[in-house]
Amino acid sequence: MFGDRLRVPVIALLLLVASEPARAQPAERFYPGRQMVLIVGGAAGSGYDIIGRMVARYMGHHLPGKPGFIVRNMPGAGGVVAANHMNSVADRDGATIAVVGREAIFDALFSGAQSKANYDSRQFLWLGTPNQEVGMAYAMTASGIKTIEDAKKREVAVAAAGATSGSAVFPRLVNALLDTKFKIISGYTGSMDGLLALERGEAEARVVSGFAGPEANAVMAWVEQGKTKLLLQIGINKHPGYLTIPHIVDLAKSEDDRKLMELVFVGQALGRPFFGPPGIPADRSRALHQAFARTMEDPGFKSDADRQKIDLTPLLADDMSRIVTQAYNTPKSLLERAIKISAAAQ
Repeated sequence: MFGDRLRVPVIALLLLVASEPARAQPAERFYPGRQMVLIVGGAAGSGYDIIGRMVARYMGHHLPGKPGFIVRNMPGAGGVVAANHMNSVADRDGATIAVVGREAIFDALFSGAQSKANYDSRQFLWLGTPNQEVGMAYAMTASGIKTIEDAKKREVAVAAAGATSGSAVFPRLVNALLDTKFKIISGYTGSMDGLLALERGEAEARVVSGFAGPEANAVMAWVEQGKTKLLLQIGINKHPGYLTIPHIVDLAKSEDDRKLMELVFVGQALGRPFFGPPGIPADRSRALHQAFARTMEDPGFKSDADRQKIDLTPLLADDMSRIVTQAYNTPKSLLERAIKISAAAQ
């Protein structure tokens, strides 16, 4: 009888320990054997996908217990679909992170009432980016478009993805800021699909928010062959590799327009933004921060980036968070101009 009475609380205690919620486990016990998930807010084979898979190959090595990652592509609305998922669907236990189109990070801020975003990007757990981005406008030589000035003289068909993707938003932004006449032909699911459209003559140009990875590699080969002309680099800072290519900020008509451009293109500094959902426990947040930072220094990761011809210019969590917060703290008058232009570009 006494033994039976003792057995019940012992069994109950064992069950309680066995069923300890994952959320209560410290990072050192949570991550070993865990199946990590990286959500990529872009199509398979896109620049975001390639860089995302590179990070996934190495980041687990720098978490306790070296858990493995699986990658899930979740394209849609230029990354807004994936970011919405991270905010409202993804578990907040520290096992899911994401990389999405940088325009999606500020969609709620710049798109106003048109935004489909359900998140405040300041609430995400920021991890960092492997590289800061420069956007690029380029045209096939056969189109006769040799300079950005030529794109102001007639309509130029540009191959783009969805309506809110960077390859659709950026040509509209350039149209609004420089009076160019880029005409968006949408429906091309990724950068490689867009390049095929140029080769088939379905479009004449591309205006992209990120010029890196496979697209940049292919286009620069075309430049060497005389098949393509680079027209304009787009971002806050000039890229050292394209110093002879006009920079959009240098073409601003006034100081106010220059400040507007710097705000509209603030996302370029975020590059390929990696983050977790809000509410991850503090110790796991620290583990993720450390793992991402160590991945940026991992010799294997650097070697992979070199093979892919990706320039690594990483920013880490604190800088990413600061950039996002500063954008949200923009003076109202300037933000209203940016919202007006950005909403029209959507």
